[in-house]
Amino acid sequence: MKLRRRLPLPLTASADCHVVGAVLQAYLDGELEPEDTKIVAGHLEHCERCGIERATVLRVVDAIKRQQLDLDPGLIKRLGGFVDRLADDEPLH
Repeated sequence: MKLRRRLPLPLTASADCHVVGAVLQAYLDGELEPEDTKIVAGHLEHCERCGIERATVLRVVDAIKRQQLDLDPGLIKRLGGFVDRLADDEPLH
C-alpha cells in the first residue's frame, strides 16, 4: 500500500520528526533518493518517537500482507488521510 502526497524534499541534515514522519512511508517503500534515505536513517537511529512510528507502520503493513486482504479503496483513502493527519500533527476527529 503506497500513499501518495506532497513530500518535503530534498531533506536537510536537520530534518525534524515532523519532516521524517511526512516521508516515512516513502522511505519504507524505498522511494527516496539515496541522500534523503541516509538522512531519514540517521534520524531513525537516534529518535525513539520516529523509531516507534516506523515499527508500527511495518507491523501494520506486515499484518495486512499476512491477511492478504482485498481492501476497499474507500478504506485505503481514509487510512491515507489518517496517516497524513498524523504526519501533519492535525487533530484526528
